[in-house]
Amino acid sequence: MSTTSPSGIRAAHEQAARILQHITNHWVSCCVYAAAKLNIADILAAGQQSIASLASTTDTHQPSLHRLLRLLAAYDLFKEVSPGVFANTAVSTALISNIDGGMKEFLLVELGEFYAPWGNIVESVRTGKTAFDQYYGTDLWGFYKNHEVEGLNFMQAMKNLAQFAEAAILEKYDFSSFKTITDIGGGNGTLLTAILKSTPGATGIVFDEPYVAEHAASLIAADQEVKDRCSTVGGNFFEEVPAGADAYVMKYIIHDWNDEDAVTILSNCSRAMKKESKILVIDGVVPEGNTPHGSKLMDMNMLAATGGRERTAAEFNSIFLQSGLRLIRVIDLAISEVSIVEGTKV
Repeated sequence: MSTTSPSGIRAAHEQAARILQHITNHWVSCCVYAAAKLNIADILAAGQQSIASLASTTDTHQPSLHRLLRLLAAYDLFKEVSPGVFANTAVSTALISNIDGGMKEFLLVELGEFYAPWGNIVESVRTGKTAFDQYYGTDLWGFYKNHEVEGLNFMQAMKNLAQFAEAAILEKYDFSSFKTITDIGGGNGTLLTAILKSTPGATGIVFDEPYVAEHAASLIAADQEVKDRCSTVGGNFFEEVPAGADAYVMKYIIHDWNDEDAVTILSNCSRAMKKESKILVIDGVVPEGNTPHGSKLMDMNMLAATGGRERTAAEFNSIFLQSGLRLIRVIDLAISEVSIVEGTKV
C-alpha cells in the first residue's frame, strides 16, 4: 500500500507533466519543419485553401496532411477557418520563404542538417567533440561548400537573424564616429548595409570567404542606397583581414569557434586594427547563475553543430587579452541571444 500523500502524488504528476512537455515540444518542432518543407505557408499566402487542394498541390496524403495541420492549428500555426479549410495565422506568415526577418530558412537549418547531430548530443557531452563533424565526416563549413542549396539557405537564415537583431544593435550603438567599417564574416552584407544606411558618412567592406563575398557583391550592387559605399573582399580570417578600418564588426562569428580558433581570428583583427580602432563582437553573452537565457540554448547549438560556444563576459575578457585586445564594455540588447562586446587594441 502506498504511503505517498495525495499532495505528494499531485506534485509528482506535475513534475512528470513538465518533463512530458519537453518531450512533446520536439514533436511539435518536427511538425513545423514538415509544414515548412511542404511550403504550406507559401501556398496559403495567396489565401485559404481546402485540405484537398493543399494535398494536391503538395503531393501529400490528404488525411495525413489534415492531421498535421490540425495539430499545428492548435498551436496558432495555421487556422482551420471552416471544416477542412486552412489559412495562415500571423505566426505562420513567419514561415513564408525569403521574407525579411522570416524564420523558415533558420528552421530548415536547425531541423534539417542540424537535426541528426542534435540527436547525438550525448556524444558531444561525453567527448567534447562536435556532433555535426562526427555525423557528416566534415565540419559545417566544409558541408556547405559541398551542398550549395543548403549553403545558400544557411546564408539566408543568417541574413534573417541579422535583421532580427539589427534594430536593437542600431538602437543601442552609435556608429557615427566611424568613417570605415569592416564586417568580418559578413555573409550577405545585411548587417553592414543596415549600419551604413544609418551612418551616411561611412563606407564599409564585407569580408568573407570568396564564394560568399561574390554572392554578397551582387546583392550590394542592387542596393541603390549603399552600392557606392560598400564593397566586398574575399579571404580567410584565419590568415588575415583587411587593415586600417575604424571599426571591425563580427556578428555570430566568434561563437562558431573554440577558444584557440577564436584567439587566432581576434589576433588577426588586432593586427589589422589601428590604435584607435574598435572591435565589436556581436554574440550571446552568458549571464552568471542558472536563470533561463537564450545564450544558453545557443551555446548547446554551437556544441552540437560548430564546436564553438557562447561565452561569459569573463571568458570574452580572457580571449580578448590573449589576442592583444582590451574589453571595454558589454552592451546588452533588447534580445537575450545577442549582446555587443566592445574592445580596442591593448
